[in-house]
Amino acid sequence: MSIGNPLDDADKRAQKAAFALEQLCAMGFDLEDLLALRDSGQVPGQVTLHGYLPVVRKASKPGSRHVYASYWELLDVGLPDLCACMCPVCVSAAAAGPGGAALPCPCRATSACACTKAALAGGPDVTSCLDAYHGLGGRPLPDIVPTDIALAMAWAKLRANKRWARRNAKRAANGRATFNYKGRSAEEHTRSAASKIFSLARLDPATGVKLNVALEVAKVRRPRSTARAYSVAQLEELWSAIFTCGIEDPELAMLVWWFHLETGARRGGALNLILGGLNLTTQMATLVEKAESVADQPISAELQRALVGHALERGDVVVAVADGVDPGAVTVDDVVAGRATLRSDAPVFYYRKRRKVTAADGTVTTPPHPLTRRFYNTVWDRLCQALPWADQNHIRPHDIRKTGAEWIERAHGYSVAKGWLRHDVDETTLGYTQARPEHIARGFETLTGRSHPLATDTGELR
Repeated sequence: MSIGNPLDDADKRAQKAAFALEQLCAMGFDLEDLLALRDSGQVPGQVTLHGYLPVVRKASKPGSRHVYASYWELLDVGLPDLCACMCPVCVSAAAAGPGGAALPCPCRATSACACTKAALAGGPDVTSCLDAYHGLGGRPLPDIVPTDIALAMAWAKLRANKRWARRNAKRAANGRATFNYKGRSAEEHTRSAASKIFSLARLDPATGVKLNVALEVAKVRRPRSTARAYSVAQLEELWSAIFTCGIEDPELAMLVWWFHLETGARRGGALNLILGGLNLTTQMATLVEKAESVADQPISAELQRALVGHALERGDVVVAVADGVDPGAVTVDDVVAGRATLRSDAPVFYYRKRRKVTAADGTVTTPPHPLTRRFYNTVWDRLCQALPWADQNHIRPHDIRKTGAEWIERAHGYSVAKGWLRHDVDETTLGYTQARPEHIARGFETLTGRSHPLATDTGELR
């Protein structure tokens, strides 16, 4: 049996065109009619990424909007001012302007790249510092493919690495430990931000999107957690440093530290803590944390009284008092005895300094200033500057949570630690309760009968 010659691409296109014309004629249309409709603006064009982003922002939760904002902007408009070179000259120029503003890449100023190929990053198509990433904002959503997302991830990684390279250079110049950062978090967040866009677009017939292309890109492998638990000696040093390292508000820092150590709360647990979440009868604190999770956590009576006293001193939280009680001198005992009622929706933690707010009519008020996320960065940076071992290990607030988890797991087992941490996934808890070098060193001593310096809890650098 003989087989005819297969159709080439031109023949296939011709046959498809003929079929399409037949269908148009059957419906009473011709090409002139379609062109007229297009020119009149009555036929909507394809939905672009830029045009769909407002829908995505509106449909996302506040937490997602906060985390993904910069990555959505990168996917939209790209990084036109960022060169793809990691050489010291290009890295330093990125923050050498007045007030830390970015300056143009030296190569772009001369329109000729003198950097070596080995220093270039950002993607396979980068050939010089004159190349840039211009985003996907003008592209129709159905036309975006996985390689487009992968390219955006590469540029996000480059931006993060250049930022950390500048920070490391500054830290090294001051004799401080540098960070070993590889930009994996930026890659992961870019993929997740893109996935958010396409997961919503798939549910919207107007976009024409049938596939979440971001999920077709391989996940970035997360490195081993760097969270560490503090030893008893290290906790004592950190506690003392709170009052001696120059923190502007050591009383607030002490109370926040105490709260996190007892409850294992994440930052959001403290930032979202309200007076209504403190149950003085059952000694429980209601923690509202990531993903809007809500859980009651045991808390000591001493800490509860300290928290209520802190709110009474710094916040305007008193609603009503019994006869004979001075509204301006309400005590914790008055609250416990029911002689004073507090605002249940008022935050618990406040700065010492109040905010200065000027109304439209010129009236100036000084309302209380609730705790903000920035407080943690300031306090822990001060602690790192005061304690060399803390700076070397890049300690962070989350380490307090790991410290409590490790102690509870060693004393009461895995299930209790998982409940205290409020984890849904077993693998997450395992990361918090894994053996530290100190524990392995003690096992080494048991095995060999010989001593090892790490097995002694001295509080020195591990």
